[in-house]
Amino acid sequence: MFDAFLRFRVPAGPPKEQGQPKPNQQPQKTTLLNITQIPPWYDPNPYILSGYRPLSNSWPRSLHSWTYLHNETTNIFSHLIPAVILLLVHGWLYEYLRARHGANLKQFDYIVVSAQVLSGVICLFVSAVYHTGLNHSERVVGAWLGCDYAGILGCMVGCFASGLHFGFYCRPGLKWFYWGVIVVLSSMNAMFLLNPRFNGPEWRRARLAGFIGTGLSAFAPIAHAWALWGPVCLWNVGVPHYLLEGLLLLIGCWFWEVRPSALLPTYLGWYIDRTKRRFPESKYPGKFDIWGHSHTTWHVFVTLAILAHIAGLLSAIDYTYSQGCLIHT
Repeated sequence: MFDAFLRFRVPAGPPKEQGQPKPNQQPQKTTLLNITQIPPWYDPNPYILSGYRPLSNSWPRSLHSWTYLHNETTNIFSHLIPAVILLLVHGWLYEYLRARHGANLKQFDYIVVSAQVLSGVICLFVSAVYHTGLNHSERVVGAWLGCDYAGILGCMVGCFASGLHFGFYCRPGLKWFYWGVIVVLSSMNAMFLLNPRFNGPEWRRARLAGFIGTGLSAFAPIAHAWALWGPVCLWNVGVPHYLLEGLLLLIGCWFWEVRPSALLPTYLGWYIDRTKRRFPESKYPGKFDIWGHSHTTWHVFVTLAILAHIAGLLSAIDYTYSQGCLIHT
């Protein structure tokens, strides 16, 4: 099957040697493939009809695809560029917090914020590597799919842990309780997501439901904090930013994968179901093969959600240091 697939590579100019290029050689020219010319394990988007890279079986050849346009280009750079920017922000973060809070800045508080930024960097970078290697081989794609899921879960744990740290700053018992809850939920999610049996496309919605369910569990500590201290405290410890974060992720999910009727009462389904998942390419197949397809939109909303959470943490640390534990008693 792969021998037949490789015949679609067309080298530029007459080759110096007969046969296929060696795995570590850079191709002089790459002919992109359509959806009928790729192996089933590619798990292609059925509405993206062209722009697929040939099978590489080589990381140098997959990395070389950064230099030309294909249907994974925007998926790669929509997370690679923000990852680099966030890494630069992390290098400036300590000086920023020291300038704002001086000697009052506690080392553990800085570590919590720093870990959240780094978890975002890792999540975005691993995603970019995964999309880069999607044309490598079935074995490599499967391995990096697991890494991608692990990066997402790690970022989610970082978001929960950092938000809870400042939300229950003066109630360490509650903070540790909810930290335990998110560790248990994330571990259960990881056992499902990292099991190769559930990597197939038929499990995609179940995987996404696991992420959404874990994210929605954030409403438990938010409601608890509301009951203890009221809305004013929640407003100041970053909760509006965290709610915006959740909204951004749900909007991104809508574009990429989730039919709204799966999340709304059935009596609305007759109308909502007319909107297919993977918008806009599902409405105009082949028109968004390179630019503007739903997975890139999802990437953009994920990046915005990470930035919203970091903004919430900076707001929370300002409020915590200015108010102390006066209202948390």
